[in-house]
Amino acid sequence: MRMFFNKIYLPTLLGVEALTSSELQDLGYAKSQITVDDGEVTLHLDSNQDAANSIAELNFNLRTAERVLLGLAEFDADNFDQLYDKTFNLPWHEWVDYKYYLEIIGYSRKSRLHSIPTCQKIIKKALTDKLDLIYGYPNGVVPEDRGMGNYRIQFSIINDKVKIRLDTSGEPLHKRGYRPVTHEAPLRETLAAAILMVSFYKRNLKNGEVLYDPFCGSGTFLIEAALIASDTAPGIQRHFAGEEYRIIGKKVFARARELAKEKSLIYNSDLLNEVQLRDLKSDITSSQTSSYIYPGSAPRIFGSDISSDSIKLAKENAKRAGVDDLIHFEKQDIYQLKRANLLKKFSTDRILFVANPPYGERLADQEEAKNLANQLCKLCLNEKRSIARGTRLSVLTSDDYFEKIMGFKANRRRKLYNGGIRCTLFHYFNF
Repeated sequence: MRMFFNKIYLPTLLGVEALTSSELQDLGYAKSQITVDDGEVTLHLDSNQDAANSIAELNFNLRTAERVLLGLAEFDADNFDQLYDKTFNLPWHEWVDYKYYLEIIGYSRKSRLHSIPTCQKIIKKALTDKLDLIYGYPNGVVPEDRGMGNYRIQFSIINDKVKIRLDTSGEPLHKRGYRPVTHEAPLRETLAAAILMVSFYKRNLKNGEVLYDPFCGSGTFLIEAALIASDTAPGIQRHFAGEEYRIIGKKVFARARELAKEKSLIYNSDLLNEVQLRDLKSDITSSQTSSYIYPGSAPRIFGSDISSDSIKLAKENAKRAGVDDLIHFEKQDIYQLKRANLLKKFSTDRILFVANPPYGERLADQEEAKNLANQLCKLCLNEKRSIARGTRLSVLTSDDYFEKIMGFKANRRRKLYNGGIRCTLFHYFNF
């Protein structure tokens, strides 16, 4: 069944919106179809684009968005009677499956309807009253059953304009499925992918650039890099709420999953046979070239951490993501690293250092954090205390002292938010 809704909303972390817009364009959507706002990107579909197919495609393929929301309705309301009546008049029986649990969440800004709990109750009452009118439930009670499924309805009220949306993702998109264990102070997968994108990681693969994270923790940067390098969709291993919705369904998502696998160098045996995969595994820790993936070297991705537990966890996460053969992990104290040894190990001077180094809140922790940052700088600098030729450095930190430690200003800076924490991405490079 073809459905036509003309808006899909993509919430993002602040500072990432332009990258999500770029991803949409890479997927074939026109720039004129995209609207960018703070923390959200809106895709306006044209009459030839089926919303169901787009929803499945976006859930699987977007690396930087947090959710995929289907726009159901928009209307003005400045009192609770209007909110009830206009919500009741929507064709909920065409959208909502029988007996599903109905979760209503939302927010209000600069509007007369500012009580969120009251708005939630009114919207849910209008919705269930409409379903009862159509289906005639016993005693007028909608038999909501979480075991049957969950509909997550999101509303926003801004300047008295109400938008009703259906969450098609379920779990946020940064939950790729490869990191079930919560690591201390984790970096969101969506933010890691955004940093790699803004650092032009994929563009430099053809030059044989090595990626190295000396504070790899649970391996997020490295795993996201491997997914990018192999053209593997970030959502390929997980399921989405929209698969259970009548208006979208399993078949649409199954087709989108297969299309994603066809593009992936890991899943598509036509692009990468077993012999080539074996060669790629051995190429990870060598300087041999590989023409079957990129014109230059095959992607080489390295990570280290002082914690044995972190390395073990990172390896487990990479295996769950299906990219463990593309990443080389090792236990390593950054204070024991020397630039000359890294150049010998990587057999190249083209290195992208990417890191989210630890930082402390107590005085002693702050001192240690500065020492770690200083050691990272040493790995990137030449004898003249400037960025070494061929080296690039992308560092995400919530502290503002990094440029002082480096001794000079970054070539580029970008404000980003990891959850609710305001951070800065400092980017240095020298070619």
